[in-house]
Amino acid sequence: MKKRRKRNLSLYQKFCLVIITLGLIPMLFLSTVIVNRMFKEYGNSLRSNYVQAASYVSESLADMMESYNGVSKMPYYYNYSSEGEFQFNYMSYDNLRRIIYGIGEDPEYMEANRYKSMMVFLGNVQAVDSYISGAHFVGEGIQGEKLAFHRSRRNIPSEEETVFDARMGLDGLDRNSKNLMLILTHKNDYFRMQDSWVFTLARNYFDLTGTVGNYKYVGTLFIDVDLERMEAAFKNLNLNARDQVYVCDRENNCYYSSDESLIGKNLTSEGVRFEETKEEFVVDTPYNASGLKVIITMKTATAYEKIRRMQTMMYVFIGASLAALLGGSVWFSRRLTKPIRNMMEQMSEIETGNFQVRLPVTSGDEIGVLSKRFNQMSKELESYINQSYVAHMKQAEAEMTALKSQIYPHFLYNTLDIIVWMIENEQKTEAVKVVTALARFFRISLSRGKSLITVKDELEHVRNYLMIQQMRFKNKFTYTIESDDEVLELASLKLMLQPLVENAIYHGMEYMDGDGEIFVRAWQEEKELYLEVRDNGLGMTEEQVESLFTDTAHVASKRGSGIGVRNVNERIKLYFGAEYGLSIESEPDEGTAVKIHLPAVPYEKVLEEKKV
Repeated sequence: MKKRRKRNLSLYQKFCLVIITLGLIPMLFLSTVIVNRMFKEYGNSLRSNYVQAASYVSESLADMMESYNGVSKMPYYYNYSSEGEFQFNYMSYDNLRRIIYGIGEDPEYMEANRYKSMMVFLGNVQAVDSYISGAHFVGEGIQGEKLAFHRSRRNIPSEEETVFDARMGLDGLDRNSKNLMLILTHKNDYFRMQDSWVFTLARNYFDLTGTVGNYKYVGTLFIDVDLERMEAAFKNLNLNARDQVYVCDRENNCYYSSDESLIGKNLTSEGVRFEETKEEFVVDTPYNASGLKVIITMKTATAYEKIRRMQTMMYVFIGASLAALLGGSVWFSRRLTKPIRNMMEQMSEIETGNFQVRLPVTSGDEIGVLSKRFNQMSKELESYINQSYVAHMKQAEAEMTALKSQIYPHFLYNTLDIIVWMIENEQKTEAVKVVTALARFFRISLSRGKSLITVKDELEHVRNYLMIQQMRFKNKFTYTIESDDEVLELASLKLMLQPLVENAIYHGMEYMDGDGEIFVRAWQEEKELYLEVRDNGLGMTEEQVESLFTDTAHVASKRGSGIGVRNVNERIKLYFGAEYGLSIESEPDEGTAVKIHLPAVPYEKVLEEKKV
């Protein structure tokens, strides 16, 4: 049994394997460990920052409530007269009660003076803080009748007393409480033309002149505070736009939230749960002295956005390092295999058509043997190309020359007939145009025997041809020629577009009557040049398109120039390489588009290289 031959790795493969094993794998492992550690530390730090932020807001809210707690005690030390003037009075704690009960007032003016004095009192309450948008006092008169006084920032009285009672929960209000009471955030729509969010602070006011410990209820002071005051506590925090914040009491009533739809509602009833998941983490604080707590929720994707960017940067750095390692391995391996690399470079020269390259033979080892065989191969290729390729080129040029010798007389006769007919019909202007176009057409066709011309000349050549044919066929078709400015001085083979346009006229529009369209365009994409001839004629099937490149019968058309699609395609490949040539898109009754693909090379450069 024949022993299987072991496959040997090249030096380049071995060197890359060492680099990957000793460099890349440890780097990937280390970076993974570092990234995981960074994520953990970043998560802990982020949570700590949010806990501190929530605690800061909670303390700010507690301080705010404490300041409003002091404001709510104003009824006990209020000492302004009914005219709104300050009076020094040791019994100031009883001043508001006297105003409410109308003590010392003339019965005839008591009601009016009481209302005026209470408006002054409520105005003083509002003046304490710019966030206080409304002040109310609801109490009982001497006879037990309900007394209600309301003042807004705009000094607009309430029109909806029942709305106010419902918002404050007046029927269920604890009139025995001696502490500050907090009423859930609501709309202050009990004031005319107002509809903003406020939360209300309430404090009962008692008659302190009675028996100690048995004080009579006089009324309750309500203070409306704009929700912006609570929102201001969050403005100094650097929170993300997708973070959600909540301020809730022990019953889970929401006093403030970044989600306005939840403000003033019970979060439990709304189905809001604060449970930490992989997609979201939650930070909350204990209930402060006011019975409120702060909750902050944050999307994990948003929370780790910055560190994700750092991770991406790290991976980019690793990728760059990998590229550097591989680049270094390529450089080092090529340094070790310099003779082989030199041979590869010389082979590239052969691919470009230079078969005169020879390698120096400096040793008798395997490299020397390869060099000798390489030189022999180059010599044989040069001999073969001289016999085959050059002969093919000359044959193609001879065919084109012969075909042109058939084209020009026939085309010239037809054109001269048109000119004679125009002159006889006194169409001198049109005749001059046709003569001028004919002269330009033959000037470019001859081009002193050159096979290469500029794109500008090629487009001018086909423009003159189309103008003559349009006159000949009496405007059976229209044509448009467009090009980008940067392609006009690029190199083009002569007589590429004419046969394509001729096919469009004679075959594509054979049965059309006056509505034919031919569109010629030239443009550049990166280092490639494209020219296209498109028509709206009869079109072709896939078999007909394929036959244009394979059937020699299509080289000469019955009524056309005879150069044909196949000849143009072969000439392009001979001059510029097998990767260039023609491509055709066509559908029956949908027209035909023939695209020419050439290298985008300046005319002067190609002229010098080809020596044409």
